[in-house]
Amino acid sequence: MSAETSRVIVATLLFDLFIVNVHCQINGVSSCVDSDAKCPLWASQGECQTNAVWMMSNCRRSCQSCQGGDQAWKLRSQLTQNYDNSTTNATRLVTVESVRLNHVEIDEARQLVRVFGRMVMSWNDTKITWDKDQWGISWLNFYWIQIWTPQIVQINAPSTTPGTVQGKVLAANYTGQVYMWSDFSFTAPYHFEYNDFPNDYQKICYKFDDKRYFTVRFKVSSQVQDRSREAITETHVTGWNVVDMTLTDSQYVVQVLGDWKKNPFDVQTNNCELCVTLKRNAVYYLAEMLLPALVNTMITISSVFFQLSKVQPTLLAFSIGTQLISLTLINSRLPTFSSSTPTILSYASFNLVITSILFIVSLALRRLSQSTTNIPPPNIFNRIVDLVETILPMPQPTKDAGDSQVGHYSRIAYVFNNLIYGFVTCLYIVVIVFSFVF
Repeated sequence: MSAETSRVIVATLLFDLFIVNVHCQINGVSSCVDSDAKCPLWASQGECQTNAVWMMSNCRRSCQSCQGGDQAWKLRSQLTQNYDNSTTNATRLVTVESVRLNHVEIDEARQLVRVFGRMVMSWNDTKITWDKDQWGISWLNFYWIQIWTPQIVQINAPSTTPGTVQGKVLAANYTGQVYMWSDFSFTAPYHFEYNDFPNDYQKICYKFDDKRYFTVRFKVSSQVQDRSREAITETHVTGWNVVDMTLTDSQYVVQVLGDWKKNPFDVQTNNCELCVTLKRNAVYYLAEMLLPALVNTMITISSVFFQLSKVQPTLLAFSIGTQLISLTLINSRLPTFSSSTPTILSYASFNLVITSILFIVSLALRRLSQSTTNIPPPNIFNRIVDLVETILPMPQPTKDAGDSQVGHYSRIAYVFNNLIYGFVTCLYIVVIVFSFVF
C-alpha cells in the first residue's frame, strides 16, 4: 500500500468521525448530560417537578429532558420568551381524552373511598405553534411553568384528605395541540348503603374543577365512555370489584358560563364528575348466609306434616337453635355500623320470630288436642272446621304412641294448625320473593 493511499484512507476516516460528531451535536447526544453528580438523587426525590426550571436545564439526562437535543431547547426557549401566560376573560375548553383507574382503597370504618388513576387532557394553544419543516421537530415537551395548564382541584374532598393531581408529562405538537398526562388521587366521603349486604353495589362520585372557577370548561371525549371497560380491567381493589366507571361534564356549568347573572349566588362549582360503581366480592354470601336461612325456613314449614305430634315442636326448637347459630355468623360478617338494615338480617330476624311464634302455637294446640274435658266446643267452631276441611283438605293426623286419648277439641286444633301453617307458608313466599328476587 502506497503512502498516498494511506493518507486518503486516514483523511476519509477523519471526515467520517467529523460527520458523526456533528450528527451527535445536532441530536443532543453530547449535550444530554447532567451537570452535577447528584442529579439522579435529586430526580428520584421529585425535584424535576418541584424545581423544574433549574433541574431540566442542568440535569437533562436525569429529568429525561433531552428530547430533540439542542434544537428542541432553542425552540422551547423561543416559544417561552414570547409566551404570555396571563389569564384572560375567555373560557378555555379542555377535553378529557382518557381515564384509567389503577387502584381503589375503601375504608368502611371511616366511610371514605379513595381512587387512584391517570387522566389525559388536551386543549389548543395557538401561542405555541411552529413550523415543523423549519425546526425538524413535530413534538415538544414542556415543564409546567412555561405554558398555561389547567389547575385541577377536587370539589367534594374532605378537608383532612384532599384530592391531589400531579402532572407527569406535558407535550405539544406543532399545531398547538397540548396534551397533559396527570396522575390523580381523589378521596370522597360516602354513606354506604347496606340494604343488599353482602351482595351490595356502591356508587361513589368525585367532583373536580379548575382552581379558577368557571375559567375552564371541561368536555368529555366520546372515547372515554367507549373505553370505560378497558379503563377498569386492571384496577386493583381488595374485597370489591369495579363494575363500571363514568365521566360526565356538567351542563349546568355551561349555562352559568353563558350568563352567570341568572343565579349569581347559588352556583354549582363542579365542572366534571367521575363516578365509580363497586360491587362487594362476597363469595361466601350464598354458602354462609342465604342457604342456611332458606334451609331453616324449609325445616320450619315442613314441621306441619307431623300434625301436632312430638316431632313438630321438636323440629321447630331445632330450627330456632340453628337460626341463632346462623345469626352469630351473619353478625360476624356485618359492618361495624350501618344506617340501614341489611335484607339478609331482616329476613333472618323475620324467620326467627315466625318460628318462635309457631313453636309456642304448636305447643298450645297440641295441649288443646289432648284436652279430656267433656264440654263440647261451640257449634260455630265446628262449622268453621267443616268449611276449612272442605277448602283445604289435609290428611288425617297419626296419633303418637303416647297419645292415648283424642278429645273433643283435637279436630279443631288440627285444623287451626293447618290453617296457620298455610298462612305462614304464603307469607314466607311473599317475603322471599320481594327480598331476594325483586
